[in-house]
Amino acid sequence: MPGLSSGGIFLSYRRQDAAPYARLLKSQLSDRFPDADVFMDLDSIEAGLDFAEVIRDAVGSCTVLVALIGHRWATVTDEEGHRRLDNLDDYVRFEVQTALERGVRVIPVLVDGAKPLRQQQLPSELQKLARLNALELTYGRYDYDADQLLDTIQRVLAAAADSIDQSSLPGDVEAPVVPRPEVARPGGNVPDVAGPESARDGDARAARLLADAERIAQSITSDSDKVRALADIAGTLAATDPDRAERIAAEAERVTQSVTGKSRIVRVLRSKKPFSGEGVALADIASKLAATDPDRAERIARSIITDWPRSKALADIAGTLAATDPDRAERIALSITSYSDKASALADIAGTLAATDPDRAERIALSITSYSDKASALADIAGTLAATYSDRAERIARSITSDSDKVRALADIAGTLAATHPDHAARLLADAERIALSITSDSDKVRALVKIAEA
Repeated sequence: MPGLSSGGIFLSYRRQDAAPYARLLKSQLSDRFPDADVFMDLDSIEAGLDFAEVIRDAVGSCTVLVALIGHRWATVTDEEGHRRLDNLDDYVRFEVQTALERGVRVIPVLVDGAKPLRQQQLPSELQKLARLNALELTYGRYDYDADQLLDTIQRVLAAAADSIDQSSLPGDVEAPVVPRPEVARPGGNVPDVAGPESARDGDARAARLLADAERIAQSITSDSDKVRALADIAGTLAATDPDRAERIAAEAERVTQSVTGKSRIVRVLRSKKPFSGEGVALADIASKLAATDPDRAERIARSIITDWPRSKALADIAGTLAATDPDRAERIALSITSYSDKASALADIAGTLAATDPDRAERIALSITSYSDKASALADIAGTLAATYSDRAERIARSITSDSDKVRALADIAGTLAATHPDHAARLLADAERIALSITSDSDKVRALVKIAEA
């Protein structure tokens, strides 16, 4: 696209969980932005060059890095059972860390239902990644999701080009202000594509805008719109000013409770994005505080009177605490009244514990009453154990009753064993293919075959 050649685009991914999406995106990016360099490891590095040096130079020269994050992005292990993300020489870690350190715009993209990363999962150098707003890329709505990603990249490249153009103006010429388009992704979040500014200026600007937003929100006469506006402000403030966020969220809660015909407003709010209605401002705050102040987070979550946001908040807190305080995490998860949120929270805990306490992880997974969450948790555990306990991993994989998750688990194990036990890996892939071809849903069958191809 003319005028957007000021920087390149770097695709960062793990072959185990996002390779087909990376190749498809590379083709689409090259078509959409013919003047921009699109870097992807396999076919962008010439023979004989130092991989790390090329990646460092490429990332540093790019305007945007797209981090494709699949289900096992943070948990995949090497042949010795060590988590790759903990290895300083892990290329994916190296790519993302370099981008964050050099101020390159990083866009996390959650592939096929992968859950947002938590800071506890990440090395300290990558923890900022968990705070970045993520897009989604799913098989079922690929065209829509890909369009949203490409539109976001277009705005980032345009902002970078504008910044370069303005910096080249003479000192006494004021650069024109060009309005930028904003396209909301599903759920209503608008990715930030603002140009570079100092951290101090950015903080002052944010404080001024939030103060204006709160003043306007308090003047809104429609109770449902006022609740939604206050909830949005509280959620934004949760990480930086939790006291003020909690006060604003409490005000939103009071407005909701005072409304005659409350159930109608709740229905309206629930028709929007989850975490944007009654009680959800407090839930959002609780979720964001879980890592730094779990006592306060749990107190806030349990103070929410409506079941669905309370359950969501407690599930988030349980998932966040799984690595550091599994006893408390499991206790919180078991206290959740929502069937689906309890299952999701237990599955998160099981997946987190798989590498360090596989017995407990398997016990928790088997206790899940939701068919799909149990199958997914067992598949995650099997994939994590493949390098260190391959026999156990295979036993768990073959016990899974969901054919799609069984295929995923067998393919993950085969991928891990391919270098050391190629014959065994080939047998596992043959079994996985047989199971995949027996799946009656065409979309599930395609996803299963793609997973086998990735291995």
